[in-house]
Amino acid sequence: MFGGVSIVSLDSKGRLAIPARHRESLLSAFGRRLTVTLDAPDHLLIYPEPNWREVEARLLKLPTTNPAVKAYQRVVLGHAEPLDMDGNGRVLLPSRLRERARLDKEVALVGMGNRFELWNAADWERVTDEALSIDPADLEQHLGDFSL
Repeated sequence: MFGGVSIVSLDSKGRLAIPARHRESLLSAFGRRLTVTLDAPDHLLIYPEPNWREVEARLLKLPTTNPAVKAYQRVVLGHAEPLDMDGNGRVLLPSRLRERARLDKEVALVGMGNRFELWNAADWERVTDEALSIDPADLEQHLGDFSL
């Protein structure tokens, strides 16, 4: 699965070069097809196609009678776009998604297990700083006995 943070540059066409350390495992396990979507107003999610299909199926099973669920489905499913990795390991990010997530030249590609998050590099630093300032006592109620 995917882990770690890579600070990479988008090229002038808005293409993201998948770092070599992830490219080989993506190609061998999943092929060239990925899916990108908006998760929150400040970052994107990138899934290998098979992983995306699982997420999509779970999202479609949620109760659409709940307005918040329906809104979330609209955001995530409505912004989902297929990506094909080229021979150089690059994917062209749709301009409307780049604009939504404020992705400019420098971005942070964050491995999150079965997917990647893609952040504006400055925003990534900010959310990392915020996460590091969370009171451990506040986490205890959510993490229970989980320990690293």
